[in-house]
Parts: sequence; C-alpha cells; structure tokens
Amino acid sequence: MKINREHVALNAYLNLLERKGLSKALLRQREVFILRLVPYIEKINSDGFAFREAVDELFKKLDKSLWPAYLPVIREYFSFWINDIKAIVAMNQDNAFEANPPEWKPAETDLKQMWDSLDELSLTTSEIKPLETYESVLRSHGADDFFVAACKKLVKLLLLMLRSAPHKQPVAYRKAVDANLALFTSEEAYNNFLKVGREFYYFWKGDSNAPEQVKLNQAQPELAYAM
Repeated sequence: MKINREHVALNAYLNLLERKGLSKALLRQREVFILRLVPYIEKINSDGFAFREAVDELFKKLDKSLWPAYLPVIREYFSFWINDIKAIVAMNQDNAFEANPPEWKPAETDLKQMWDSLDELSLTTSEIKPLETYESVLRSHGADDFFVAACKKLVKLLLLMLRSAPHKQPVAYRKAVDANLALFTSEEAYNNFLKVGREFYYFWKGDSNAPEQVKLNQAQPELAYAM
C-alpha cells in the first residue's frame, strides 16, 4: 500500500521526536493532533497558504481551548510536510525537538494593560525597521490607514514581547505569538492576530522574501480583546 505524503511526514516527525527523548504519551498526543489534521491537507498543494487555510478549517471544528495545544505541533509538522530540511535543521539547532528544551518565554505581563498602553511605549531602532518595512509592503498592496494602524498595533505587541528573546529563531517567535493569543476573544480577532504574526515573522528575521508572504485581506482586522 502506498504511504501518502502526510504519513511519510508524520513518521519522520515522530521518529525525530522519539530520538530526542519524548515520552510515548507525548508522541501519541502529537500523532493524534496530526491525524486530526490529515483529512484537511491530504488533497491540497504543498504550500504555506493552502496549509494555513486547511488549518483554519480544522480549527473551526475544534474547541477554542484546544488551539494553543494544537498550534505548536502543527507548526513543527508543516516543515516535515513540505520536506523543508533547512527549517527542520534550524528548529533542531534551536532545541525545538528536545524532550526538555531550554525554556525561554516572554516575561509575564498584564496583557490587557500592555495593549491599552501600546501607544505610550516606544520601540528601538532595530524594532522599528522591520515594522516600517512591513507597513510599506502593506501599503503597496493597497491597505488603507485604518488597516495599517491595526496591523502595526498587533506587531508592536509582538515586538515588545520579543525583546528578551535570546536570538531570532522560530521557537522564540512562536512562544511570543502564543503568549498573546489569550488576549483576543473572538475567532476573527484570534485569526487576524495569527495572520499578522505569520506575515511579520519573515520581516522580523530579515528574510529577503518577506514581501511575498503578505496577502492582503480587504476586511479590516478586528481587535477585540479579553477583559
């Protein structure tokens, strides 16, 4: 029987995790998560946008409380699914697959208070540069002032959380994104933040192909938050 792309990727992912010392229980948990995703991706093209749309469809069927648990696993699996060896090596160098990886996480803060005071907080020159580049790309896609301002506020929140990150690796960025997800109450706001986070990652790490990652959604980002 022919083993499909999804299961080849899943086997490679689980085998690496097993070599890194993950317990059988954690391996099984990750396997269940990916098997839940498989029906949504088995007939799509091997590209990021199609994958994200499939994940969004899956998440419509999941209780929102499960999203934070699924997201890191699905992100890791994606690189195996598209056979991106460079990304897998980078994550491995960043200890992403270790059973007990070095723990960096954003400093604990009152997210609601930080959100409300964003306009009063200043960014450094190194933080402003990728933000300005992202803004320029958004405007080149026809984004209006309101749309740009909303995206910039979401990015500024991320940048402030990332200040203490030891280096620009995917794991640190993902943790900063995940730390902010609880701030948004509606599914639309949650998904808007994820979209901006996905796009801005490439600007944050200085990828020359970053502009190609931006796909403008004409709907204005909803910025509803928990309180």
